[in-house]
Amino acid sequence: MTNVDWDAEAAFFDEEPDHGLRDPGVRRAWAGRLRAWLPARAGDVLDLGCGTGSLSLLASEQGHRVTGVDLSAAMVTLAREKLTGRDAVFLVGDAAAPPVGEQRFDAVLVRHVLWALPDPGRALRHWCGLLRPGGRLVLVEGV
Repeated sequence: MTNVDWDAEAAFFDEEPDHGLRDPGVRRAWAGRLRAWLPARAGDVLDLGCGTGSLSLLASEQGHRVTGVDLSAAMVTLAREKLTGRDAVFLVGDAAAPPVGEQRFDAVLVRHVLWALPDPGRALRHWCGLLRPGGRLVLVEGV
């Protein structure tokens, strides 16, 4: 993993336009991308490296049931607050090996996480194994 202290970053993480999605135009753009990338019917979405839950919230607003996983307990706390009352569960855990047991998903959503993993190939193989037949791996990376 990287040397970033994600718990320390949590308090101001959403201030970054691409993280908090507070700007209406940025939020609409991400919502549109998710509509195109996630299954059209409501399903189970695993958001790995979910951070404060901004993409989880958009997926939930589109009718999906969300399970979010992040290594940072502080980020998970903020995600839980952001999605209070929604069909969403957030777990503290390693995105490369999420603590979801035998559960399978219609989509695995991963944004800006792969760059931080020591063995990206292994993580990708594991994530594909978490998909139901016909499921989608949605991988957003900038590197």
